Amino acid sequence: MKRNKILKPLDILVIVLATVLTAAIGGVVYSGESSSSHVTIRSPDKTWVYPLDTELRISVAGPIGETTVEINRGRTAIVSSPCDGQTCVAAGALARNGQWAACLPNRIFVLIEGVDGGNAIDAASW
Repeated sequence: MKRNKILKPLDILVIVLATVLTAAIGGVVYSGESSSSHVTIRSPDKTWVYPLDTELRISVAGPIGETTVEINRGRTAIVSSPCDGQTCVAAGALARNGQWAACLPNRIFVLIEGVDGGNAIDAASW
């Protein structure tokens, strides 16, 4: 008389692979890395995306000349631009998700995007 096994070797393999895959996906999704913020730089012709923890200085061509954007120590800023008002340079360094600066005459836009730790206070009211 032949006995039927409840679990066959292939069944065990499928269960093990499913468990490993579930654990790997859970580790990626719930890792909570803070370095997931990135800088998006848009010009009329192109879009660049760099991690916020990069150290980089990039010249971006616009309709009236070159705008220089610097990423350093978890912050980014427009450091020079050919526009008259220099409001984009005066905006200073950006460090938090959602902050942005733009050189409107040169059509350059800089934005910080990514996962926020949830601990930063956007505004307070009394």
